Amino acid sequence: MISSISSPNSGSKQPKSGKASESGNSGRRRPPQPQNGNPEIRSPEPATLPLQPSRGSRIRANSPAPSEEVTTQDFLSDPRSAINPRKPRTSKISPSKTRQAGKKGLAAVDMFDFPNPNLERENVSSIATNPNSELWTATPPEPRESRPQEPPARIPGTRSRPNTKKAPVSKPRPQASQRPSKRSAPRSVPPLVYATRLLILGVGIAVICGTLLSVVNAVSRASTVAAEEQTTTGEKNPDAGDSASAAAVTGEVLQLNQELGALKTQVQVLATENPSLKAGVFLVDLDTGSYLNFNGDTAFASASTIKVPILVAFFQAVEEGRVQLDQMLTLKSEHIVGGSGEMQDDAPGKKYSALEVAKKMIVVSDNTATNMMIELLGGAEVLNQHFANWGLRATVLRNNLPDLEGTNTTSPQDLINIIAQIDRGNLVSVKSRDRILQIMRQTQNASLLPKGLGEGSIIAHKTGNIDTMLADAGMVDLPNGKRYLVAVMVKHSPETEKPAQTLIRDISRMSYRYLNGGETPADSQVKIKD
Repeated sequence: MISSISSPNSGSKQPKSGKASESGNSGRRRPPQPQNGNPEIRSPEPATLPLQPSRGSRIRANSPAPSEEVTTQDFLSDPRSAINPRKPRTSKISPSKTRQAGKKGLAAVDMFDFPNPNLERENVSSIATNPNSELWTATPPEPRESRPQEPPARIPGTRSRPNTKKAPVSKPRPQASQRPSKRSAPRSVPPLVYATRLLILGVGIAVICGTLLSVVNAVSRASTVAAEEQTTTGEKNPDAGDSASAAAVTGEVLQLNQELGALKTQVQVLATENPSLKAGVFLVDLDTGSYLNFNGDTAFASASTIKVPILVAFFQAVEEGRVQLDQMLTLKSEHIVGGSGEMQDDAPGKKYSALEVAKKMIVVSDNTATNMMIELLGGAEVLNQHFANWGLRATVLRNNLPDLEGTNTTSPQDLINIIAQIDRGNLVSVKSRDRILQIMRQTQNASLLPKGLGEGSIIAHKTGNIDTMLADAGMVDLPNGKRYLVAVMVKHSPETEKPAQTLIRDISRMSYRYLNGGETPADSQVKIKD
């Protein structure tokens, strides 16, 4: 070990720079004087090192300037070489790759304090030249392969200088899910496309509103019809088993608004003039809902008018598949009865199609054909069940025709009710409705209601006549486009049959004139079929 560094001219030679005396290193601790076996370089008084180091002698971690290496042999031959900054021998120390550029070293080593003797030869020149130089480890660091995760190891025996600057901490990159998404710029919509969208939206809203209004209107009309039906036709039979027929009763039949007071007064006057006749009248204007009710809910002997609901039951059976229109029916002896009709003259065993039998029952009011039809449809009990399901309160079939005693009953209101349901298509399909009305327009007896109609009027009706009752009920189409339903039933004695016929014709004429704008029909224009 070298005990001290001295020079014979150290006491007289002044430092080149005048700033050496101003350095703060003059009061630094002198290292202890270790013993050395070489007496040639011993000096009784240690020399003072120059305090102004050369700038080139400072070694930093990232400085490209090479470090100087001084061997022991050179130092013994010329001790001044350790402090001469002109041409020192240096050894290059590879720049540390473990530190970032611009960062200072970890610590400065005290002069002559070498805890590791192997470092003496490499660092003595730098220490002698500049005591404040910063040292790094003598061994060159390994090449950097990746960014170090921990700081470099501290050199033992060195003093750590506090870092004045902290290494910038790199911020972690945001993940793809954390990065704010870029909103695409809204595309401009062409005016034509915008207008088309508004049009489609408006049409959709209009359709929805129309549907809602239709539903509300249907519900209100159904409730109104149910209330009117309860007051006019009575409550429905609770023992009804035909769900389809029951649904038809609760559906729309007639929407009655106000009663025709003036026409009712005229009818009352006619009834007062014929005290021996008991009349019942029910009339409904299908266009306005105005009506006339004069004893309309009174039960009368039905006579042949009961054949209208029987015809409706027949077409219902056809639609349900229980009966075929071309189904062949055989005439039996128990079917043959007197009264109106042509089939009573035929021999038993003759066959007819079901549709032919139904037509004869209405067109010529054949009683024999009616009895065949009653048997085909299941009898009186089955038919009465249908009548009750349809809301026909007074309509009851008790005996086969001709029922001269008048046990079978109905009312003007029931007859209007069944015809209205035929017209509305509540009980049968539209196809069956057209067939029923076509058959009823072919009724041959035109001596009652048709007698009071004007030219161009069309009526689909059915008459009834026994010794004590005369009736006619049907739907009238006027030349001006109006339609109305009318049923007139008159109870009379055998001696007053003609006044009963006249009363029915007069009521028909008043109704036609009232609803047709005051026109009075000419009786000669109406052809009465006998």
